Amino acid sequence: MSDPVLLDFEKHGKLRLSECKDFTRFQSQHLVPVVLQEFYSLATQFPLVFVRNSSSGDFVPAALMGLSKGKNLFCQQAAWQSAFLPTSFTLAPLTVHRLEPDSDEAVIAIDEDSDLLSETEGEPMFQENGDYTEYLQKRIDHVVTVTKQSLQAMALCRYLAEKNLFRSRAMAFQFDKSSRRYEVEGVFTIDEEAIEKLSDEDYLELRGRGLMPLIYSHLTSVHQFSQLLRLQHQADQQEAHSES
Repeated sequence: MSDPVLLDFEKHGKLRLSECKDFTRFQSQHLVPVVLQEFYSLATQFPLVFVRNSSSGDFVPAALMGLSKGKNLFCQQAAWQSAFLPTSFTLAPLTVHRLEPDSDEAVIAIDEDSDLLSETEGEPMFQENGDYTEYLQKRIDHVVTVTKQSLQAMALCRYLAEKNLFRSRAMAFQFDKSSRRYEVEGVFTIDEEAIEKLSDEDYLELRGRGLMPLIYSHLTSVHQFSQLLRLQHQADQQEAHSES
C-alpha cells in the first residue's frame, strides 16, 4: 500500500474501481477496527473489545478475529467467512484525508497501488466531464459516513474512559490440555461492576447518550471467545496436519 494521494480526474480519470472479493488482504489483521453502529450485528459473531490508539492513546473499538497475533481466522481464504462484514473492510482504496492534523477540512484520497483499481475492470469512477460517476459518489459517501462514525466512536470512548469504565484484560485460552495456549494482551473491556457502581446521575447520562444497548452488545460479544477458540483450535490442527 502506498501513501494515499488526492483523488484527481487528471490522474485517475481513466481508472475503474472494483469491489473487494479477496479478503486475504486482511489475513494478518487479527484486530479489526469497527464502529459502534456495527456492534449489534458483529456481537453475534466476534468478541468486541477496545484497544488503545498507539499515537493518541484514545480507546477504539475492535473485533477480535484471531487469538494468534497477526492471523485473522476469517481471512485466510479469498471469500469472506462470516455472516457480517466489518465496514472497515469495504473502504479501500479510498480514505478521508485531513488537510491539516487539527483542521476540519478534508479531501478524498486514493491508494494508487490498490489492486482494486484498473483501466479495464470494474466501475468507471469519472464521467467524461470530470464529475464523479454515481458509483464513485456512493463509494465516497460510504467512506465519509464510516469516517464520521469512527470519530464518533472515539469521542464516546473518551467519555467512557472519563467514567473509568474500561478494564484492562490479559486473557489466556486453551482448547484442551494438549493444545496450544493463547494469551491475548493489550485489550480492554467495559467493567460491568463499575457500571453497577455508577451514581444514578451518571447511569442516566449513559442511557441518555444511547450507550447502554451498545454496552450490553459488547458484554454479550465476550461470549464469542469460546467460538473463536474453537476456530483457532481447528486452524491449528489443519496446519499441523498439512506440515506432517
